[in-house]
Amino acid sequence: MDNVKGLFFDVGGTVFDWKNTVREKIQELAGTMSLTIDGGAFADDWRGEMFKIHTQVRQGDLPWMNSDGMLLRALENLTKTYSFLTAIDHVSFIKSTWHRLKTFEGAPEAINRLRTGYTVVVLTILNWESIVSSSKAAGVQWDGILSCEFLGYYKPSLQAYIKGAGLLGLKPAEAMMVAAHESDLTAARAAGMHTALVNVPEEDKDFEGFERPGKTNFDIEAKDFETLCKKLRV
Repeated sequence: MDNVKGLFFDVGGTVFDWKNTVREKIQELAGTMSLTIDGGAFADDWRGEMFKIHTQVRQGDLPWMNSDGMLLRALENLTKTYSFLTAIDHVSFIKSTWHRLKTFEGAPEAINRLRTGYTVVVLTILNWESIVSSSKAAGVQWDGILSCEFLGYYKPSLQAYIKGAGLLGLKPAEAMMVAAHESDLTAARAAGMHTALVNVPEEDKDFEGFERPGKTNFDIEAKDFETLCKKLRV
């Protein structure tokens, strides 16, 4: 792995804690309406619906759109289950959640350490605006942010990883994908990248549209961000 020059981070569920951010916000919103809601279940339902739409976009069954567009459609679909959603401004709710994502413990500090030895960028299906806003609010600093909305391919399409590396002037073999999701890393490895799995206990490991891996064999497996830094020798 001595030839690795760039680290490409998945962020939703690896660096940013989307689930607890959404859970807390929807429970707060429901409380203003004197409603009780399982915020964690709602967060799972919203992301699950979004990934169904993501798959349809990747397959060409829906027009190209960014993640905000997918999340908006997903909210509209969820009004059948969560009727109170009809009473809120969906765009504002997306911006108060997915554009203000909280980080997992240790992530910002680890990214700063890793930047002393590598070029560290984002490679995400989430839209550029949401990651810029969330990173700024949480004090996370990157060398660059690559959103699939501009690549013409969404992960887990192999071209998303290959094109992402190419934009930094790197061959896939000079790049490492860092994620908490084994399925994301399986696709990155198939594209020729090195891979690093970071354990985030709260995060689901797989989701709609990504291949469920069998036996995994990643270059690095780290129990936390501190261990990741040590294994990458920074």
